[in-house]
Amino acid sequence: MYNNFNEFGIPMKLVGLIHMCLNETYTRDRVGKHVSDTFAAKNGFKQGDVLSPLFFNFALKYAIRRVHVNQNGFKLDGTHQLVVYADDIYILGGSVHAMKENTETLVVASKEIGLEVNDDKTKYMVMSRNQNAR
Repeated sequence: MYNNFNEFGIPMKLVGLIHMCLNETYTRDRVGKHVSDTFAAKNGFKQGDVLSPLFFNFALKYAIRRVHVNQNGFKLDGTHQLVVYADDIYILGGSVHAMKENTETLVVASKEIGLEVNDDKTKYMVMSRNQNAR
């Protein structure tokens, strides 16, 4: 992920500082009055970290750009076929094949940077004026 920040114009010095903050972090857990020993936080952000939403947006933007590179009919009657709001993504397509291909591209790009698509929350709908469309 760090290598992709130059794509967004983030200075490498700032990327290095963020990298140090995330990879050299130690924490302790508290349960009631008991505090654990210090241990290394191996990956990711601490719960409630203010940088977490920003990094999520960068990661999602990276994955979305990979889908746009696919360019397999990303305009449908002159409108965009990819709509994103928060962590919800809607993929529209002129055909089932185009939607499947673009969805697969998004899933692969997401995995490259550590995001996962939750299959249990994934829904799809096919609509057509032609009742025989599949």
